[in-house]
Amino acid sequence: MMMTMGTTTGVKTTTTGVRGARGRRGGAVRAVRAREADAVGDHLHINVEGTFGEKVRAGVVGLAACAALGMATPAMTRAGELEIMQTPRLEDGYVVDDAGVLSRSSATAINKSLKELEDQTGYRLNVVTVRKLVFETDPFAFGDKVLEKWYPTVEEGNNKGNLLLVKSTKDGALVGGPKFLKAVGDDLIDSVLTSNYGVNLEQEKYNEALVSSVKRVAAVLEGKADPGPPEKFEAAKGSNFKTRSETNEKRDVFANVVIGLLVISFVVPMLQYAGYVVGDPDFDE
Repeated sequence: MMMTMGTTTGVKTTTTGVRGARGRRGGAVRAVRAREADAVGDHLHINVEGTFGEKVRAGVVGLAACAALGMATPAMTRAGELEIMQTPRLEDGYVVDDAGVLSRSSATAINKSLKELEDQTGYRLNVVTVRKLVFETDPFAFGDKVLEKWYPTVEEGNNKGNLLLVKSTKDGALVGGPKFLKAVGDDLIDSVLTSNYGVNLEQEKYNEALVSSVKRVAAVLEGKADPGPPEKFEAAKGSNFKTRSETNEKRDVFANVVIGLLVISFVVPMLQYAGYVVGDPDFDE
């Protein structure tokens, strides 16, 4: 997104007193730059309605003003909300990877799966990733805003849904129209966000989180059995080295076994001999 800023020339400083001249020049420059910031804000107007639209517009104007005054705004310049809200409704594909977390193979697999879903059932699911949320920090609220922008009427968005992933906070949302949400069900939505997202995102497995989530949602919408959440494997905690008490315990067991074998090796022959003597009546003769 390029912004072309004007330049201020011909600021005359003919009055006596350097300080007064600089003060008037600075005021003139700030006034001109403020007008330029307003112009840029109007030029970058985003067609969004409601409270979120006001926040976005205010943020754009503020961003333009900061740029005009030479101020750095790293958080806002990296906010992907603006780009996503300006993205037209998807027609050919099903993925908007603003966060850049999907590999080519994963994006291809998701697009193929969701194309088959729409062809077979009429349900459409879009996958949206965003680097961070600045203006609307609630993933569900932002997902709804994107859905409403792409499908303004209830009829258009009735069987549509958005699967959102926020990279910075490692969470997301699954939103949709009335028919879409009824077909998916609250239980599956909760399971996807707590299991598929929860297990994989904590390990930064973004591709697995999205691919497995799409697989579950598509299966349910197609009338198939839910593949279920991923299994969570936890690495065994603790050291592989044995403690002193464990070593002493095993040593005691070994000693007892050895003593027992020695006793058996002496006692058994003696018992056998005694039995032989008692059973032979001619032994004393």
